[in-house]
Amino acid sequence: MDEQTLWNQMNEAMIALGNQYEPVVEKAASEDGMDLRTWSTLLAVLTFEPEDATPAHFMVRGPYTAPEAYLSRLVSATQAGFLSEVEAGKFRLTERGRGIVLDLVVLGRQAMADADPLSSDDARTLLELLDRLVQYCLAATPPPETWSIQLSYKLMPDPEPPMPFIEQAISALAAYRDDAHLAAWQNTELSATALETLTLLWRGDVNSFDEICKRLDRRGHPCKVYKGALEDLRTHHLINGSDEAPWVTGVGRVFRNQIEEATNRYFYAPWVCIQEAEKMELERILAQLIAGLKG
Repeated sequence: MDEQTLWNQMNEAMIALGNQYEPVVEKAASEDGMDLRTWSTLLAVLTFEPEDATPAHFMVRGPYTAPEAYLSRLVSATQAGFLSEVEAGKFRLTERGRGIVLDLVVLGRQAMADADPLSSDDARTLLELLDRLVQYCLAATPPPETWSIQLSYKLMPDPEPPMPFIEQAISALAAYRDDAHLAAWQNTELSATALETLTLLWRGDVNSFDEICKRLDRRGHPCKVYKGALEDLRTHHLINGSDEAPWVTGVGRVFRNQIEEATNRYFYAPWVCIQEAEKMELERILAQLIAGLKG
């Protein structure tokens, strides 16, 4: 059984499960003046404790977004009364913010449990296999460092009911993949913005500077940052062509392929803890989970 296939199934299951619980959480959050992105921001702040949250904390896992964008989200949550700014640029959950976040977690996890289509035996098997995999990732020798997965693991619930545990275990694996990807490229000379620009061109998602700016507008950087990223990529001979029609060179394609290969090598190394027969079982149960959630 191909590990990439299993990981794709896990991601598909997460999307299907999100379609079940996110509307419930979103409705409840809106009643408290909160949207899902703010809830996600506050969940991250919760995992940073006992440290106060700063934009730098968010940039460890998400270096592609401008620090000013993270600061704006934190300030907005402070103005809404969910956070307090204890020092300049340092934020902490207020009593109100903590209460709402935790209530929404309970509500979301109940919706997950209610949506669980698996038999108790299959749910238990899936839980145990995912838990084993997460533990092996946490204990793996660097690279990668385990900063992101350790934070995600702080949110692990009790194993009963099983579906919230399963959902958080897959979230923890996604965090470990982020750790693996960071380890795969951060020793290169590229900035985060240059790497993301290269990735979009490598995947064929964009074909011009204007498309890059539109696609990455959510990152909060001015367009001139991506102009500099294109210049940096040309300096390293990773791309060629004008801003109106940049293209990845052979050197650039090999370079980006190597980053992807390193990411996969780091990410899948702990999967040796799952035997081939167990992978087949994992595939079967994940397929049932996806079908049941979409049912």
